[in-house]
Parts: sequence; C-alpha cells; structure tokens
Amino acid sequence: MSTSVRDLQIGEMISISAAWVGPQKATFLAVPQIAPLYDRVDTTHQALIVARDGATADATLGELNAKAEKLDDRHDNLSRGLHYSLLAAKYFELGRDGGDEAHAAAIDRASDALFPIGLRGVLATYQAEAGNAAQLNSLATNEFASVLSKVHVTKDMTALDVAHAIGAVGTELGAVEGQRVVAAADAKKDTITPAEVRRRMRDWAQVAEAVLMNLELSTASEQTIEALRRPLLDVVAKATARRREKRAKKEEGTGGT
Repeated sequence: MSTSVRDLQIGEMISISAAWVGPQKATFLAVPQIAPLYDRVDTTHQALIVARDGATADATLGELNAKAEKLDDRHDNLSRGLHYSLLAAKYFELGRDGGDEAHAAAIDRASDALFPIGLRGVLATYQAEAGNAAQLNSLATNEFASVLSKVHVTKDMTALDVAHAIGAVGTELGAVEGQRVVAAADAKKDTITPAEVRRRMRDWAQVAEAVLMNLELSTASEQTIEALRRPLLDVVAKATARRREKRAKKEEGTGGT
C-alpha cells in the first residue's frame, strides 16, 4: 500500500505523532517492524513542535502589534481632542462677552500641566505614552478636576472624562506593550523560515509513510495495527478530501480551464 501523508497540516501531523510517542509508545515499540523507526518519529515530532511554536510566536506578535497600533491611535486622538478642547475653552472664555478671565487662566494652567511638551508627547514610545497617560490622569483627578469638569467636550463628556479615558487607554497600551516585548523576544528566539518548516514537514511525512508501509508487513495483531495506523489514515482521508475540494473550487473559479 502506498499512502501519501503530505497533504496534512502541521497540527494534524503533530497530533498523530504525539500519540505514537505518548500514549501509544509501548504499542509502537512492541511491533518489531516499526520499533526501529521510533527515534526518527520522536525527532521529527519534536522538530514540528518547535516549528509550530515559532509560527505561533510570530502570529502572537503580529496580533499584539496591531492591538498596540490601534491603542496608540486612540491615545493620540484623545490627547489631541483634550488639548484642543482646553485651548478652545480658554480662548472662548477670553473672547465671550462677560468671560471669566480667572477661569481661562485656570484652564491654561491645567493644559500646561497635562501637556508640558504640548502634543509632542504623541510621538513618544508606547511605554512612554503609557506613563505620560497615567501621569495626566493623576493630575487631572487630583489637581485639576474642578476646572476640567467645567469644560465640556461634548454634551455628555467633560474634559475630566476625556482625561480618564486617556488614562485607561494608556494603561491598556502599557500592558500590551509589555506583552509585545516578551512576544518579540520569543519570536526572535523561535524564528524558523517557511522553507525550514516545509522541510521538517517533509521529513515527518517520509517517516510516517515508512511507518505505514512497515505496518503492512507486520505480524502484529490486526487490532494493534489498526490502533496505530487508523487515526493517521482517517486524517489522510480528510486532508485528501480537503485538497480535492480546494482544487474543484479553483477550477470553478477559472471556468474549468
């Protein structure tokens, strides 16, 4: 019998060999025709786990990068919104008929304290933005709550509310950045090229096919043989059906040409 296992995905490969080197190890080693292949099975299995973990680390890093960028955009836009709202409130107070100059001065002091370098803070690193956001929220809450609560950015949101929002986004950004640093280190440590992943999958497939071939020659009981090969044959059948379905859809998309 010739059975190709090369359509399997990496997770499917790992699940099969995990059984052979795990709960089925004693059974595997008890079959003389395949026992000599055990070390190769174990080696290719471990190599695939490392390859999968490296790909997982890369994917995790990509997700965290995207999340950090989204949070950074929110932080920057909220900061701009608060900064310009305070600026507008100050000049409106100075310009309106009967304006309160003391209130305008209080708004100005609050703005200077919350944005000591103006909006250049939005150009800082993610970790620095997180720290600045925490400081801004603390100042807004403990020193300038009274004046900020009198400045409305929208009908239902005051400048103090916006400061709290900046603090919350900054806290989340700082947490994601901490996770991102760890994930970047893991991805760098576990970096495996796509070509190397494919090579390891080919190695695994070659060993698995040898196991199937030698099981055909085995004098072990049919129950033992089926316990070792049936899960693999079932996965192979699913993978073959998946490949055929993909090919059929591709042919439909090209009009069968």
